[in-house]
Amino acid sequence: MFVINGRFLTQRPTGVHFYAMNICNSLYDLGADFVVVTPTEINPDYDIRFKTVSCGKLNTHLWEQLSLPRYLKSIGSPLLISLTGCGPLNYSNQIMTIHDVSHERHPEWFSKNYYRFYHYMMPRIARKAHQVLTVSEFSRNEIVDTLGVDPQKISVIYGDTPRHDIPPVTKNRTESERYIIAVSSMDPRKNFVRLVEAFKEIDDKSLKLYIIGMRFKAFNTPDMQNLITENVVLPGYVDDDRLIEMYQNAEFSVYPSLYEGFGIPPLEAMCCGCPVIASDIPAIKEISGDAVLYFDPYDVSDLTAKMNLLLNDSSLQDSLKEKGRAQVEKYSWKKSAQKLLTLIERYSS
Repeated sequence: MFVINGRFLTQRPTGVHFYAMNICNSLYDLGADFVVVTPTEINPDYDIRFKTVSCGKLNTHLWEQLSLPRYLKSIGSPLLISLTGCGPLNYSNQIMTIHDVSHERHPEWFSKNYYRFYHYMMPRIARKAHQVLTVSEFSRNEIVDTLGVDPQKISVIYGDTPRHDIPPVTKNRTESERYIIAVSSMDPRKNFVRLVEAFKEIDDKSLKLYIIGMRFKAFNTPDMQNLITENVVLPGYVDDDRLIEMYQNAEFSVYPSLYEGFGIPPLEAMCCGCPVIASDIPAIKEISGDAVLYFDPYDVSDLTAKMNLLLNDSSLQDSLKEKGRAQVEKYSWKKSAQKLLTLIERYSS
């Protein structure tokens, strides 16, 4: 039996939490012998099929550093898997996950406490761990370059999309409801300020822009209030069913991120038959291939031009939809979980 660090279940799900949950569900479907150990209170917004056990009275990082290793030692120190970054510093029998090293490349995007914590903890835990998991070859190279981890110690376990079986739909809207959608946390690297600036210059002034995502204390979230107009809407968090509906009825999706380890939203959009415009950065190109229309994320005028191009070219829209459906078929939670399980078996007693 092995144990999965369930601290991620205490937080409202975003990309890395979504990755952890789906890997856990797929491991369960494969019949793996494991339990997810959590703090006492977990967030109800997860579709959990796997077994969970709670321990300790602490939460957040204190739980992970004190309560979790104490519990593990009480049950014989089994192999621990952490799927959302870090893990307990004083526990050797573990595999950790590093989704990206954006805090090392761009510490200005994060709060000082967040940067200091991960700058100190991440390389030290990585040196102790049996293996480091990551989500792309780009992130693998970044971990080697910034943290000095042996590349042979790093395994790439790709993510996937929410589901592959979303049927194409006929857009359900009136002419006044035409919009563009952008989905991600309100993180400085997501580049939403430039997106709004570019959107304001597009030819079709009737369109709306929906930027869907949550704010987190860990990020130095930019103040966008002075950029908001009646055509730029920030609805915050929306549930999965509503998000799928918004993707299906959007003109297209924009993912303007400056730095990523993987990038789930472009694949989400492809599953929903929504064309994608995305940043020309290494991880997005690795994951999305030729299924998106790329732009320079530092060039506002280039993004405006690409939005105008896609709005006025129906054949390009259809081509991106077709390529998107093919691209998402390259990813599978089951295949990713099987690859992880093979790795786990090497270190499990």
